[in-house]
Amino acid sequence: MAAGVNGRPPNDAELAAWSQALELWGVQVHAPEMVSGADKGTFAWFSFPPSVFVDVHELAREGAQDHLVSVFAHEIGHHVLSPSTRIGSFKLLQQMARAITACDPRQLIPVTETAGRLSNLWSDMLINERVARMQRRVRPDIEPDMVTLWRTLTARPPGGSAAWWVLMRAYEMLWSLPAATLCTKEPPSGPAAALHAARERQNVDPDALDVSDVREELRDRERAHRAAAQRLRAVEDELILSQPVQPEVDAGFVADAVRTFGADPVSGALRFAMVLVPYLVIEAQMSGRGPSPDGLAGGGCAEEAGQAPTAGELSEVLADPRLQERPVHPAADGLETVGGKERSGGQGYGIAETLALFSGADPLAVLLAWYESEARRWIQPLTQQGRPPAADSVPGPLATWELGDDLADLDWPASLAAGLVVVPGVTTRRRTELPDDPAEARDWVSLDLYIDSSGSMPRPSQGSPAVLAGTILALSVLKGGGRVRVTSWSSSGQVAGGSVFTRDRLEITRQLTTFFAGGTTFPLDLLASRYPPADRRRAGERRHLVVLSDDGLASLFGKGQEQYAGVAAAVRPLLDTATLLVQDRTRSMARPAAEAGYDVDYLDDMASAPGVCAALAARIAGTHDREVLRG
Repeated sequence: MAAGVNGRPPNDAELAAWSQALELWGVQVHAPEMVSGADKGTFAWFSFPPSVFVDVHELAREGAQDHLVSVFAHEIGHHVLSPSTRIGSFKLLQQMARAITACDPRQLIPVTETAGRLSNLWSDMLINERVARMQRRVRPDIEPDMVTLWRTLTARPPGGSAAWWVLMRAYEMLWSLPAATLCTKEPPSGPAAALHAARERQNVDPDALDVSDVREELRDRERAHRAAAQRLRAVEDELILSQPVQPEVDAGFVADAVRTFGADPVSGALRFAMVLVPYLVIEAQMSGRGPSPDGLAGGGCAEEAGQAPTAGELSEVLADPRLQERPVHPAADGLETVGGKERSGGQGYGIAETLALFSGADPLAVLLAWYESEARRWIQPLTQQGRPPAADSVPGPLATWELGDDLADLDWPASLAAGLVVVPGVTTRRRTELPDDPAEARDWVSLDLYIDSSGSMPRPSQGSPAVLAGTILALSVLKGGGRVRVTSWSSSGQVAGGSVFTRDRLEITRQLTTFFAGGTTFPLDLLASRYPPADRRRAGERRHLVVLSDDGLASLFGKGQEQYAGVAAAVRPLLDTATLLVQDRTRSMARPAAEAGYDVDYLDDMASAPGVCAALAARIAGTHDREVLRG
């Protein structure tokens, strides 16, 4: 609530309305707080933990004071239906932001602010439609009070926003109201004037451009360059303004989304936003200042900003598979494949965008949640085969000896004990055998991970194949009961990481995402100290070394630090496996790696990370078999 604003408990009449609203939903929520002059831009809002606030002065100014039951029922709906929880709210925010990113390549719209507004409007529609339906069920003989409330809220002169017109027309469709009940009969006019101006701007006269700030011998080239840039910008403006929006049709899409996803707000949010965002992009292009703050205002409530999401909340939010669906306009349904091939579904929502959307959260928590969400479908418990099955056996239980079984397996004493008359397949018995040793064991894995954080590697905050591969491997080891040690390295002396193996996911991510942006010098002195010749490992422990780097990894084999040239080869016998995951299109690491006994896999982009990790996991899981064969 706004600072300096005092609230009061509801009076008897307000409590009676509150009780009716609770009865409508069949839930219990503590009484609302009635305030005055909160300056929230709305007459009602909600927050988490579940709380409801109503500004009585603003309520009266909007003429909604006689519809308290519907107002209260709406706010309760935010805690029951959408978003219902903080996590639900963050999921809706992410869906809206994904749609904005897909529809707004120019970044004309402020993502976080607009995503929050769209999220609330989507929740409002789901709740209002549900409340009206419940009210109609209780009193089928009269118009639902929610509909009457919206007649009141839309009685004032309408605004000029096409997006708002689409929403109001969708309400008319949902509630079977005649056209022009909640909005004008015709939508606001399109961007014809702005479109004409954009086409005019494509006629650029290079000779009219001022290039006095450029040396004389370069001015002709500079004029041509600037003219081409201006034409390109004008063409882009025309493309944005020419988007094929159809308000009447889009209102139908919105109404269909409300009907279809009334019980699944997160799934429907993306479709809803893909319909509305193009209108906001066009409005922003027309004004040159971004979408109007009032373009999506009018009768809606609001969610009071709370604390930033925690690491656990972010992990749960980004783990939702519904947030991986491709952003597609409803009009494109059925067009996802052309000729058997999947069409592009617009831009995905990457790590940089997610960091910006949840800028108030701990960046490390955002990185952990994002990389985990990308890695999750590839994570499998990573263990290693223990001792081989026993060669010896012991007598097991009796079983029926059947005709066709080996005669040598017939147990005559047991068969005669079953009956003096021997009937093959009925009284005949054979003795089974069981392995002398217990079932094959699985050993846990120790993964020693070294990640290159030199300037030539992709930054973790921009999407790094190395960090993704490291996350897949580390979480697979943890899921199998093992431990991980991560070391981030760059130039000489730029080394970060723990000295011990750990199962702390947050600490592992902290080291995986540490980025020095320096040179490339592998810490061979550290490697030598960690694996001395007399090294003794724990019983059952399997050690696997993985290095994530690029073609600068030649320093692992002594380049630039000749005094440690033999360390990599000397350490190799102390390890079960040693693998280099390299971003190296020239494949220059193959020969020195083979000479030192290291395997090499190539990690060229984010898409290749899962396959590379799967191949490495198979090697780790089968190491014991190879040791037995060698033995």
